[in-house]
Amino acid sequence: MREASFAGLKTVVFDVDGTLYKQGPLRRAMAMRLLRAYAFRPIRGLRTLRILSAYRQAQEHLRDAPASVDLADAQIRVACERTRIERSLVAECVARWMEHEPLTCLGRFVWPGLVDFVTACKARGLRLAALSDYPADAKLEALGLTGVFEVVLCAQSPVIGVFKPHPRGLQVALERLGTPASQSLYIGDRAEVDAAAAAAAGMPCAIVTQRRTASSQRSWIEVSDYAELHKMVLRS
Repeated sequence: MREASFAGLKTVVFDVDGTLYKQGPLRRAMAMRLLRAYAFRPIRGLRTLRILSAYRQAQEHLRDAPASVDLADAQIRVACERTRIERSLVAECVARWMEHEPLTCLGRFVWPGLVDFVTACKARGLRLAALSDYPADAKLEALGLTGVFEVVLCAQSPVIGVFKPHPRGLQVALERLGTPASQSLYIGDRAEVDAAAAAAAGMPCAIVTQRRTASSQRSWIEVSDYAELHKMVLRS
């Protein structure tokens, strides 16, 4: 998509992980923290890495699964099956290293230009929403974005119960805001997941990435940062 018009735009929906903050640097920081935590307990450290890897793989596996009333439980269950580690240990590891530990350093990795962009969006009267695969409120607080989004949704909640690229999460966000898909924009960081979900929901999509797609036939726009997106969407 070479040109895009955002005339009539009323709503912007943001993905969270990798879109509001740079996920690569955060993961490297967490890897160093994990290494320090288990420097003298290497077996436990290796077990923790196995669990975290299995948990992330479980998410990708469940992207193609039908809607679940308890997606969080399903992801833990699949991780247990893949590692053959008891549920209590898997749940404890996920809670510590996926949910709590990253919060203490998350603010260091906010995408440059993000705050200026959301501030300008709100000044223009645009309504903002966040759609995350995981519970997002604590992350938004750590990022300094508490109260920015009118609607905050999690794919693991019973009202959604399915990961992207299924469009259900985006559809719920638009229903709650009362905005048609044609007057909305979804911002993500993974074309195969976020752009696919937006296309299924009938929404325009912007992918924030520093790895550009060679094809000009894509159905989404690509930007390298929020300064570029700001100029494109708000023309300022």
